[in-house]
Amino acid sequence: MASFEMGVQLLKNMLIKKKSYSAFFADESDALHKAFPAKATVHAGPFGIPMLWNSARNFLEKKSFEPRKTEGIAYVHTPFCESRCLFCMFYQNPYSKEASNAYTNTLIKEFELWNGRAAQNSAPIKALYFGGGTPTALEASDIRKILGAARKNLPLAKDCEITFEGRVHGFSDEKLEACLEGGVNRLSIGVQTFNPEIRREMQRLDSPEFIIHRLEELGEHDNLAVVIDLLFGFPGQKGKVWTKDLRIAAELPIDGVDCYQLNVFEKSPLNTRIKSGLCEPAATLAEAADMYAESVEKFSSHPDWHRLTNTHWAKTPLERNLYNRLAKGPSDCLPFGCGAGGKLFGYSWMQERKLAKWSDMVDKGLKPVFVMMKPQEHWTLMRTLASSVESGPFNLCEIGGNFNVDIEKPLKPVMDQWIKAGLLEKSGDLYSPTVAGQFWYVTMAQLATEALTMIISKDDSFKADPITQSVYSPNQAEAWLKTINKREK
Repeated sequence: MASFEMGVQLLKNMLIKKKSYSAFFADESDALHKAFPAKATVHAGPFGIPMLWNSARNFLEKKSFEPRKTEGIAYVHTPFCESRCLFCMFYQNPYSKEASNAYTNTLIKEFELWNGRAAQNSAPIKALYFGGGTPTALEASDIRKILGAARKNLPLAKDCEITFEGRVHGFSDEKLEACLEGGVNRLSIGVQTFNPEIRREMQRLDSPEFIIHRLEELGEHDNLAVVIDLLFGFPGQKGKVWTKDLRIAAELPIDGVDCYQLNVFEKSPLNTRIKSGLCEPAATLAEAADMYAESVEKFSSHPDWHRLTNTHWAKTPLERNLYNRLAKGPSDCLPFGCGAGGKLFGYSWMQERKLAKWSDMVDKGLKPVFVMMKPQEHWTLMRTLASSVESGPFNLCEIGGNFNVDIEKPLKPVMDQWIKAGLLEKSGDLYSPTVAGQFWYVTMAQLATEALTMIISKDDSFKADPITQSVYSPNQAEAWLKTINKREK
């Protein structure tokens, strides 16, 4: 079985070789199972230009005094786990009580670095997300301190969605109370699977019975959205095992569920075990597609559930999924913590992943930037396009209209072919993904973005409008489309 990275490279090679509309076309013989040879990426969007170390830090220091102009969100990273799951690539450091205390103190200092600066305080933060790692592993006293510091230093909106991510293992009532007192109104629990054999093999720590019981307890709290993640594609998960996972999730007293496809990364412990024969292979793309289709059938036919995005389902109005939806678009995201990622004015960056280096920089009063990506031209438009295609039904006329451009005409050959292949349906100006299109959503979002980028690059006289970020005026679209079609012939 090929790793996730090998599949991504395969698709990239195809795009490099063809450089024409046909590079973005899907296999028309079987859209669900064969539309594309591999998954294009984890998160879709335009590429950037690297800025390293001092140049990135100096640039960001200046930008921190400029007011934000888009909807704001914030992300706080916890770089600790009590154990490492075989499939996970987010593991950074082993957890200890002493590490929790030290990290908390430094994290509070980082919250204070930009307090009063326009980039942090000029506009409300609509969603605050604590991810990792395992935030629920932190000590209850440290959870209280961190949430208090976040509320003190960040301009949280009155209806701010505050998510705390983690697992039920070690998440005591004391820790839960600390979350609730700090304003947490959403818990994201990584269940992944309820199957005991798969959980043991993936080195998950709790029994299905304990997880179900704890989720039922958490579900009793008013004004607290409880959301779980399920992964499909584990070795041994096909058939009745996945069907049971879906049944249990659908009947639990929770507010939301996300069904993600397992990615087997090259350097993950799971890939090592599969390659050495110690573990059976994970699901193939075709098998994963069938599992996804089953999840759609299960939740779409259930009277209590409704869809929020291609992979996310809600059971009650408490589940808004606000952070995840805003993070995929052009919104500014303020990052805090070792290994956190964020973006500001289109510039995205990753913070220091080495705990000692991160701590040292914060102690010196520096935002701990490791690498930054400068946005290419039309970043806002491209990011909007990618997030719209990635989330579900999308309207190219509406997206282009918001930027005073026409993007539907030049993308029409790709959209028409995807309709013919069975990935999309169109009604009026709205493109709606079929079940097959929903499975391939991230690949389609990335390919749509790269197709529009290709169209722009083929016009030698193209100049961007620095104010509107326009790609081209509507009266240019038809002429450019004809030019490109002639070149392909």
